[in-house]
Amino acid sequence: MTGHRPPTVRYHVDPLFRKELEKLPWSEPIAEWHRYGVVPLDIKRGPSRHTVIFVRTGRFAFGIKEISEETSRKETENYERMLLMGIHTLVPAGYVVREEPPIAVETPIGTQYEENNTAHTVTLLVEKVIPDSLLYSRNFRRENRRRILDAAAELFVQLHANGVYWGDASLANTLIKFEKRDEPFLGLRTVLRAYLADAETVEIRPKLSASMREADLAFFFESMEWIDADLRTAGLAVSDGTLEENRAYVRERYDRLFAVERKKRRFLRETSFSIDRFLGGISDPSYVDLFLKHIEEHKWYMSERASGPVTLADATRDWYETVFVPICRTFREGNIAELFRGRTAAELYIDIMTNKYFLSQREGRDVGMAAAMRDYAERFGVAEEHSTALSAIADNLLRILGLNSQR
Repeated sequence: MTGHRPPTVRYHVDPLFRKELEKLPWSEPIAEWHRYGVVPLDIKRGPSRHTVIFVRTGRFAFGIKEISEETSRKETENYERMLLMGIHTLVPAGYVVREEPPIAVETPIGTQYEENNTAHTVTLLVEKVIPDSLLYSRNFRRENRRRILDAAAELFVQLHANGVYWGDASLANTLIKFEKRDEPFLGLRTVLRAYLADAETVEIRPKLSASMREADLAFFFESMEWIDADLRTAGLAVSDGTLEENRAYVRERYDRLFAVERKKRRFLRETSFSIDRFLGGISDPSYVDLFLKHIEEHKWYMSERASGPVTLADATRDWYETVFVPICRTFREGNIAELFRGRTAAELYIDIMTNKYFLSQREGRDVGMAAAMRDYAERFGVAEEHSTALSAIADNLLRILGLNSQR
């Protein structure tokens, strides 16, 4: 039982990566791999309670974490399940187990033997990420820190809306990177995306209770204190007061985005229509209500024309094809994204239509799309040199809406 047989290696990995992973010296601890010709990649990362190494072998680069077999199996399954939910997390290649000879343990009833296995969670390397320490760096601007916190709040909402309890929520367990996102009607936009990078403690349930969501957030806020204390010791943290400000910012952002997500899911149930897929990003829950209001009005007009009831799902599809899509095409043709940076087509649609409504209420008459567009542009600081383009866009909107412009 205690012979000096060499370790046995078991591979529980995707066949796509098996050939490359078999080239690595799994019979040795990963901390010793440099002695066997493995050159670790120089990757900046946060602190970890486990031994972690980054390597390139063959066509792929991997992150490898040394851990127990039970935990490694659970973590790999958690990654796989979250990816199927569309959650931004690491892509697992699988896990590899090194079986050493059992360990002899003397007990009152004689010698017993314990398993002596070491497992490794293997994930594809996410490149070009921003180290979490930059969040509190003196040289990292407040605006950029807020963008990172936005990404973290969005990840929390994505997790919690899908019944995922993080359990070890921390920026140290998060990867932040720049990505290109295809925003409906506006094309590719560069965004910051947060990836969950440690799934050991993740629990996946049919639905997450409010108390579990709050516990996750509380742990995240506490972890911000630990990170801040470590960085202050290293002389890297920003001035006093920023930590509390950042926590309040994440809290407000999370609450708002979670409310948006709940409303979007209700919208999907009622209309069989996905806001994210067809309309674009929304960061204000009231916008979902306004979209539904516009569709309800469109449903009324359709029912009047048809002299009979029209379903909300049919009205939504017709409104999308005959109103929203033509208006958003006009936004794209007029390059309106350059005039109102940071706004999605869905948000611009609501903003301008709402502005027209309130201006008309104030004036006691329909002010028209051109006036509503100009007023909106003036309030958001669009330069006078763009007035011709704005007028052209407004004329196109009026043409598209036709009689609907009086709504």
